Amino acid sequence: MIRDYKASDIDEIIRLYTLEYLAMPEEIETLKSASKILVYEDNNVIKGFIHIMIGGSSCTIEMGAESNEQILPVGLQLWEEAKKILIENSIRSITTYHVKDNSKWQQLFDMIGFEYWYSVYRFSYKGVKFDESNICSVKYEDKYYEEEAKLESEAFEALRKENDIKPYNWYLSASSKALENDRKAKFANKDYIHLFLEGNEIVGASMVKNAEIDLLFVNTEYQGKGYGKKILEFTVNRGLEQSLEGVNLNALAKNDRALKLYFNTGFEVVQAQDCRRLINDCLNK
Repeated sequence: MIRDYKASDIDEIIRLYTLEYLAMPEEIETLKSASKILVYEDNNVIKGFIHIMIGGSSCTIEMGAESNEQILPVGLQLWEEAKKILIENSIRSITTYHVKDNSKWQQLFDMIGFEYWYSVYRFSYKGVKFDESNICSVKYEDKYYEEEAKLESEAFEALRKENDIKPYNWYLSASSKALENDRKAKFANKDYIHLFLEGNEIVGASMVKNAEIDLLFVNTEYQGKGYGKKILEFTVNRGLEQSLEGVNLNALAKNDRALKLYFNTGFEVVQAQDCRRLINDCLNK
C-alpha cells in the first residue's frame, strides 16, 4: 500500500535514498525535515518512496527504491499517487534527478513523460592540502550581500542560459522576499563563506561546509586571470580542515571551464546525474 510517511520511517527512507546516490549532507537534512513523503509498503517493509517538494507552481521530486527490480512497479504506483497532489496544487512544472547510468530510472521517467534537461557531475578530491596562495580573503559579512549576490548571479548567467535554467540572472529576477531569504541564508552560513578581494573589489567567493563546496565563482571582470585556481585551492584547504576524508562538489556537465579546472586540481568524477523535467500537460495523461 501507499501511505504518508511517519517519523519512524525516516532512517529507512534515507537508507533507500543513499543505496546508489552519493547524497550531500544538506540533502540528507532536507529529507529528514521533509513535509511530504509517500512510501510504498509491502508486509510492513518499505519498498520505495517519493519525496515531494512544492514551491509555488513548481515542484521537485526525489524517488528511491529497494532494488532495481522495484523501480518500475513501485515507482509507477508512487507516481500515480503523487500526481493527485501535484494536480491539487496546480503544479506547472516538475523536476527530478536520477543516477545517470541506471537504465531502470531512465525507463521509469521516460514512461512518465519526463524529458532530459541537463547532467550534473559529482566530484571528489582526496589529495593533500595545497600551498596557501597570496590571495586576499575575508570572511563574509552582511554588508557585502548586495555586491556578492549581484556578482554571483552575473558569473553564472551565461551558464544558466546555456542550460536553459531560468531565471538566467537570479538576482535581477528575484522578488524582495526571495532576496531577503537568500540574505538570511548567507548570513546563517557566514562562517563558511569566503570573499576574495583586490583592493575593495570582490573578485570571487566560495562556500565550503561539511567539506562540500556549495559555491565558487569568479567575478566576470576577473575571469581568465588565474583567480579560479587560487580560490579553488584555498577552498579545498578549508574543506580538508573540516574533513580529512576529502572535499566534494557538484558541477554542470556543460561547464567546460570549471570541469577543466577541477580535473587539473585533482578532483575525480565519482557519480553523474541526469536532471529531467516535465510540464503540467503530462499530469493529465
